[in-house]
Amino acid sequence: MTETTASESMSHKEVAEYIANHDADRRGGFVARPILLQKLNEFGSPSLAVLTFEGEKTLTLAGLLSLQPDDEVVLYDDNAPDGAQSFYGVVEDVREGVRPADSIKRMRLIYLQKKSSDKVLDPREA
Repeated sequence: MTETTASESMSHKEVAEYIANHDADRRGGFVARPILLQKLNEFGSPSLAVLTFEGEKTLTLAGLLSLQPDDEVVLYDDNAPDGAQSFYGVVEDVREGVRPADSIKRMRLIYLQKKSSDKVLDPREA
């Protein structure tokens, strides 16, 4: 097991600024919200990040956590419109932030494939 460092977590100010500058219309009106993200079997506190999109099978995040494709993660979404939820997923891709809203130093865009959640998913779609 490894430990998350404070430098891999966005500050509350960075999260608020990112959400304020996020273009909701770009993703069909999805409103970005703060989440906690942690590598599976990682010791320490989860990292603060921003959920920028939630699809049927995928999630897109903005954060500082050092992740690689195929890393397994757990995402805690206490601010979901229908109530708190959590997801287990696998990282599909990680890209450096390049848009004006992605201006937080060392920020990455993280694309996850949902594998399971505290909501019922059709196993054929997971």
